[in-house]
Amino acid sequence: MKNINVSIFGSTGYIGLELIRLLQLHPAFEVQYLYGPHHAGKKLSDIYPHLSGIVDLDFMSLNASEIAEQSDLIFLCLPHGVTHKIMPEVFGKTKIIDLSGDFRHKDSEIYKQYYGETHPCPELIKKFEYMIPEIQNKKSDYIANAGCFASAIQLALFPIKKYIDKISIMAVTGSSGSGKKHTSNTHHPLRSQNIKSYKIGSHQHLPEICQTLDINTEQIQFVPTSGPFVRGIFATCFVDLNKKSELLEIKKIYKNYYQNAPFIRIKNSVQLVDVVGSNFCDISLDKINNQIIIQVCLDNLIKGASGSAIQNANIMFDLPQETGLKILSPVFP
Repeated sequence: MKNINVSIFGSTGYIGLELIRLLQLHPAFEVQYLYGPHHAGKKLSDIYPHLSGIVDLDFMSLNASEIAEQSDLIFLCLPHGVTHKIMPEVFGKTKIIDLSGDFRHKDSEIYKQYYGETHPCPELIKKFEYMIPEIQNKKSDYIANAGCFASAIQLALFPIKKYIDKISIMAVTGSSGSGKKHTSNTHHPLRSQNIKSYKIGSHQHLPEICQTLDINTEQIQFVPTSGPFVRGIFATCFVDLNKKSELLEIKKIYKNYYQNAPFIRIKNSVQLVDVVGSNFCDISLDKINNQIIIQVCLDNLIKGASGSAIQNANIMFDLPQETGLKILSPVFP
């Protein structure tokens, strides 16, 4: 299998670290450079001793442009608001997969509304393809990876998008979804024994969901909630359809749609321990009265971020989607 040199920007965050871990298992991708000007001269294992003897890569003193020019692909695992500042230095020099929210929306006004700042390079937004491998699956040199909540909810609902009238969603995420830097709301003593909703109706992943499902914000009620666990997203979607449908018919639609999707599993019930540590997304379907109940769970750092990014990279380089990922079994319990 061909050797493809990849570099990672933002390798000290949770998503970047998970991406590095997964890439150690990949037969074609080889991590060449880590970009982190603040850590120049250090090894990744100096910062994270658990990687000693496994990943002892140095943070390079090369600038962003030089790293891009010497890489077949770069993964941008930087926070939103940071990625778009570095993008002009790397765009056009290599293939790019961006895991931030900076290039997910074709309309820069939507970015300003949900991220609270004016996008400095709106001309580049239209160059990126927004992509969840099981849904969009397009060949592009510039990919905007979907957000974690958005991935779970779109995978849960996309097969019946044309039948959706209204949706109510309660989605619970683990503390790793808040990133490495803690705040007063994500501090462990508060988070570990607590459950709390936030950004109700205004979460930044909401427009991603709407653009893919072709619905407006009046058709969806989204309640993101922080849960007392580290990894995973568990969402329950209450769906009103625009046509009368039996549960068996809906299940058949899902099984047909995902029949060739290696990481989607249709089950009678779902639970986080069945997916955490893996690239699987589990979906279950039920019906109460005339309402369809769809539950979905995935690992927010893998299927919701780094794992799907590797799937997208596999597609980019004409490799089977499951390359380097199917060997990851869930960490149970």
